[in-house]
Amino acid sequence: MISAVEVSKQFPASRQSPVHALDRVSLNVGEGEFVCVVGPSGCGKSTLLQLLGGLEAPSSGRVARRAGPSGIPWASYVFQDFGLLPWLTVRANAAFGLRMTGVARREAERAASTWLERMGLEEFAGAYPDQLSGGMRQRLALARALATGSPVLLMDEPLGALDPQTRRLTQEHLLSLWQTEHKTVVMVTHSVDEAILLGDRVVVMSARPGRVTDVFTVPFPRPRDPDVVDTPEFGRLRARVWGRLRSQAAGEAGASP
Repeated sequence: MISAVEVSKQFPASRQSPVHALDRVSLNVGEGEFVCVVGPSGCGKSTLLQLLGGLEAPSSGRVARRAGPSGIPWASYVFQDFGLLPWLTVRANAAFGLRMTGVARREAERAASTWLERMGLEEFAGAYPDQLSGGMRQRLALARALATGSPVLLMDEPLGALDPQTRRLTQEHLLSLWQTEHKTVVMVTHSVDEAILLGDRVVVMSARPGRVTDVFTVPFPRPRDPDVVDTPEFGRLRARVWGRLRSQAAGEAGASP
């Protein structure tokens, strides 16, 4: 569904040398695959997501995207800060992505209502974002993204602002949604547990300039039981991924792995 080949990215800097964010990153994401990306802070994870989605152009290399259905946005985005519009109601926020693609208001609101119901937010349709809890705001951001019908979902640390209990519940909700919808998903996260629970593969990146150092295939079958996090097999994979991630983070800090 998405193919990045030898992608590098530099950003200009006004008073210093350019920032080399990514260096020769190659990554293929299959249709219906859930890929999670982890790496040290500042390693270019978010930049990679923007390149995959076409929000940024690579300095070198190329990104190829398989065309999606006509009239539907190729990708929808979910961000850590939710990206909700405070002056719009919950229903209008959920319909916003569709409205921006030219869908008529009634049709957009009908689709939005379907997803609000699936997210358990229908009774709050007339409320405003600041009247919702953090977990509810995140579910609203997911509803807005999913309502568009986009085949690709790009998520940048979408659960990072949630408290641990709400984050765990939202992870389980997201896992259930993916197993129903089978979207192609690329998700940036700082949580190794989250990456393994949700993903088909976990991509580990180096410190800046970001490179792909390791790719771990998650062996747990679908549909996936959230309680897999408590198994010895999960713990062993966590230790392997964290060992590689820790070595990259330690290198960034100038310490020995």
